[in-house]
Amino acid sequence: MITAVLHATPLFWPGTLLSALAALLYSHRIGRRLDVTPFTAFLLVLSLGGIVTLTLLPDIGGHYMENIRYANPAWQKSWHIPQPAEMGTVNQQSLNVALFVPLGVAIGLIRPRTRAAQLAAAAAALPFGIEATQYAVPWLLRAADTQDIASNLLGLTLGLTALALPSRHGAAGKAAERVLVG
Repeated sequence: MITAVLHATPLFWPGTLLSALAALLYSHRIGRRLDVTPFTAFLLVLSLGGIVTLTLLPDIGGHYMENIRYANPAWQKSWHIPQPAEMGTVNQQSLNVALFVPLGVAIGLIRPRTRAAQLAAAAAALPFGIEATQYAVPWLLRAADTQDIASNLLGLTLGLTALALPSRHGAAGKAAERVLVG
């Protein structure tokens, strides 16, 4: 499935390279502006770049008729939160969940919590904006799907809570958080 995703997204490697370059170049500046560590800023920029790369760059390898799903009004009715059994394999839903986990982790590292909450609210709006863009811009050759929104929001939530849960359980969780924060 991962090979299929990479094959369907021929701009993945250039987009990833540009995202990593932007993260390296701007992490200190963004870190100062947000008052976060350069690592946290790097993770924010890199995760946002990955999201844009995998969701909004044109699918130049695809065929228009294969991605015409955005024109189907049924896309608005296919909403459910992915179940654990669905997440146990590499599929469209698990990849959509995994795409937003790093963004959630990066936001979870931000202090004070009020700033993190503001960024989390903006990040929660991101899947809706992505799917609306995919729906409205047919030349992207992307398929808008509300299920992607549910999966992205689950990934964001998992990322946001990834550090909160272990840090409440003693020294091991706090040590893991120190390693990630730097």
